[in-house]
Amino acid sequence: MLLFWGSLLWWGLLPEAQGKAQHLLFLRISKNQLETDISDLFLEHHVLDRMARIPVTGPTSEGATILDHLPFVRGGLSRKSSGLDLSLVGDLLSEKRLPLLGELLQAGGLVIDVKGPEVTLHTLSDSLLQVTLRSKLYLSLQEILRLRVIKNIRIGGRLEQTGNKTKVVFEECHTPPGYLSIKVLEQMDPLLANTALALVTSVLDEALPFLLQKIVCPLATTLLNSLLEGLLHVTLPPAISGPEDFQYYVTTTEFTDEAILMNVQLVTPCGPGQRPRRPARLTPQPLPKLAQGSMADLAFGLETYNDILSCLYTSKVIHVDSQDSKAAKLIQLLSLGEREPGPQTSDQSRASVRLTIGAPDPPTVHVDGHTATVTQPGSLVLLGPSNTSSVSVSWNLLSKAVFSSRNQELKLQFSPNSTTVTLGPYPAGLAKQEKRMEAFLLELLNRIFLPHHNELLGEQDLPLPNVKGISFDQAEVEPSKGYVLLTVPEE
Repeated sequence: MLLFWGSLLWWGLLPEAQGKAQHLLFLRISKNQLETDISDLFLEHHVLDRMARIPVTGPTSEGATILDHLPFVRGGLSRKSSGLDLSLVGDLLSEKRLPLLGELLQAGGLVIDVKGPEVTLHTLSDSLLQVTLRSKLYLSLQEILRLRVIKNIRIGGRLEQTGNKTKVVFEECHTPPGYLSIKVLEQMDPLLANTALALVTSVLDEALPFLLQKIVCPLATTLLNSLLEGLLHVTLPPAISGPEDFQYYVTTTEFTDEAILMNVQLVTPCGPGQRPRRPARLTPQPLPKLAQGSMADLAFGLETYNDILSCLYTSKVIHVDSQDSKAAKLIQLLSLGEREPGPQTSDQSRASVRLTIGAPDPPTVHVDGHTATVTQPGSLVLLGPSNTSSVSVSWNLLSKAVFSSRNQELKLQFSPNSTTVTLGPYPAGLAKQEKRMEAFLLELLNRIFLPHHNELLGEQDLPLPNVKGISFDQAEVEPSKGYVLLTVPEE
């Protein structure tokens, strides 16, 4: 059984933002999954079991009497050894005397079994939720009659927001007005069964809704309260080992038709100087629908994800072996672009010329529909004998973006099989060599740069929130309509 309840994320006031960046994410818990988990929780805690296997009357001494704990029941209506004397209650409510049926009840007994409850959630507004418990009770009047009775219990929940803290307030738990759904499953003697049915239904119509409300509501409300309070408030960031860690905070919560939606602030150690300048923020796009068959997802807006990516990013300059065949051809081409070519370069001087590949700026992810690509700007620099730059060519590498979620971390990689490169500004003397240079450069980037770059990006993964009951280890990462979505499929 899967339970979210308990520790989810760290709850509290956001830390001082000085020297840090805050990013807005969205965490959604599927309403279908929530219904399943509430049902599992109620079954685990035997919410309806106090109604189950209780002899309403008869000689058996198993179980406890169904009404003993209620204050209005007098001793004359209840027997410690055999449960409620249904004939007496029937006489009391219907003002009828049925001695024969009373004797049969004394001899046979009416036993209750239960199934459920089945839980349905109804979103009334972004702050109001109605929980309906559909309870099935199976009543057996031995050798005479077997019934199935269905009755609903409703519990209302309301979100109250104070600052960045949300609490759940539960309204009245009650059985809504209306007739019971009663179905005869078996009957041995139709004449006797009809008489028994009239008596049983008259008693159930009056007593069962009240019994369900008094027996089920207190425990159900307590469990719901702890469940939702835990979901909304108690949070765990990634393991805290120092001030540089990433931390997640729930700020606001609302109910939607398909999920519980939580706005989450991710606080990163990036200062303003570590983030690239971006154009004015566009109006955020609406969240895509929660994927069919998913229990939860974590949504990053594209701009937010790229900001986080730039925070994580560090780079290294790669020195290319000048004996590499493609490097040698690039050195030869770049030498044609030197602004002030000198006398014929000696073999010794040519041997001291070196080629470097640098990518100081972070990659950028782009989303078009359900397709994600990633671009990496960089430069190819020809260094002279004194390590001074003689020729520099900028480039932009385009690749399919490959996401993965492992060990509670989100990783980004370039796909070497889907790369293309475009050249930026370069010396005028290289204009006729552009196509050749692009081809040599792409092969060099795929063979030498990308393995190093992917390894570096693999060390700069994003720690994900540790949500109890939800594992992002095998989450499906999918771009969709301006978002990067981490979707956890149903088990």
